Amino acid sequence: MHSAAEESFDLRVQKLKKWLSANGARFSKVKINRYASEGRDLQTSCKIDKSEEAIFIPRKCIIAISDGKNCRVGRAIRKETTGWISNHTYLAVHILSQRSLGTKSFFYPWLQVLPEDYESQGMPQYWDKTQRKELLHTKTLGKSDGVLENIREMWEKIKGVSVVKSCEWSLEDFKWARFTVLTRTFGCTEHGKAETMMVPLADMANHDFNRPTRWDYNNKKGGFTVRVVRTVRANEKLTDTYGNKGNDSFLPVYGFCVENNNWNQARFSLPLKNLNGIKVPNLKRLHVSKCAYDYNDGKHKYIDASCDTQASGSSRGGKELFSYARAIVLTDSELKAVSTILEKKHSLGPVSVINEIRVLKLLEEKATEALKRFSTTYEEDLEILADEKRTPKYGWYRNAVLARSGEKSTFIYYQKLAQTMIPLLMSEGIMKAKAHPLYRELQKHSKKENFGYYASRYFEQVVQPIVSGLRN
Repeated sequence: MHSAAEESFDLRVQKLKKWLSANGARFSKVKINRYASEGRDLQTSCKIDKSEEAIFIPRKCIIAISDGKNCRVGRAIRKETTGWISNHTYLAVHILSQRSLGTKSFFYPWLQVLPEDYESQGMPQYWDKTQRKELLHTKTLGKSDGVLENIREMWEKIKGVSVVKSCEWSLEDFKWARFTVLTRTFGCTEHGKAETMMVPLADMANHDFNRPTRWDYNNKKGGFTVRVVRTVRANEKLTDTYGNKGNDSFLPVYGFCVENNNWNQARFSLPLKNLNGIKVPNLKRLHVSKCAYDYNDGKHKYIDASCDTQASGSSRGGKELFSYARAIVLTDSELKAVSTILEKKHSLGPVSVINEIRVLKLLEEKATEALKRFSTTYEEDLEILADEKRTPKYGWYRNAVLARSGEKSTFIYYQKLAQTMIPLLMSEGIMKAKAHPLYRELQKHSKKENFGYYASRYFEQVVQPIVSGLRN
């Protein structure tokens, strides 16, 4: 026997499916499952064979950034505001415009199954002081506040627009719309141009790193397609991936954390200037990827990094971290040797054995300082997580501990990396480095573990070349 709320949701789902089917969507082997007051996901109703199309959503049922910019509110915003307005803002005002139309909106059946609020979705932007305290000194909390700050900043820019004022929307309305956009967009290419789309039904797929699906916008078919890359049995979850991200990104953007996540980042606080008092060219813009989170507050430079020291970008950052650290520990003679590289590139690779040792010592020091700021240790967090009565799965407290322990594990990785690699860097030649007990210990680590995999890559791509080259 379903409760009234469950019957209401079931009815809304039926209306959504009817609307989609009437407009040319195809999803005969997919069903919507509800498992909590605001939780929902996709499952298969029968077996779907490898390479088979599971979902097709026609363009007319999709809302894209271009639609937001060209709707009545979007046009007014472009006309009456100055400066940068985020693309997500245009999507948000379009969603709000459609919601304001009520049953007159073409998208009404879809809007009716969207989450009613995001506090119940676990978003930390709605947490109280006691809850926020559990994330003290984390990148997660900083990113959460950054998301909310951006929403408020955009609201301040558009709230005075004539059409927006006439709609009588509030900041809370705009927050709802922005979180709706934030948690359910797809980056696609439409007719050769990059586009961000909101796609009904497909937006209900939950995250899984090992997803069975792949999706894209198919110009020939005129719609969004989801196909499976392996056979999926009946009643299995039909998942997508939200990207190779750490819990420091999942929690503030989607409101959940992943158990045993190997993509966690930590935020390193580094000096703004070279430690030897040397003026380094292009130091302020010394990074690899524009999307890597990288800023300074006038006192420190903050760089977010995962355990992958050779990759860059918003979910990696290790390359940015090492590039900047190498520059701020340069000596005068080292700077002369790499000055041409710094003038031409936005990154700095390994400079010398001695420089790399200074880098590792600096990162170990900063990691240790960061770990000391937390009120609990990494080991204590693991004990807390082991007690599922105290931290039930999917609850806010467990998510907080998963996020902060993930960041701690990344700091610990950099401590261990320094303690392992410095003695190897000090070896007289690569043969002696590989004969060192620490190298043999490194080989024992599983390549499936963060330390075993990424530390081995660091040795192969950094330590081995500079030690072999005997660059001091």
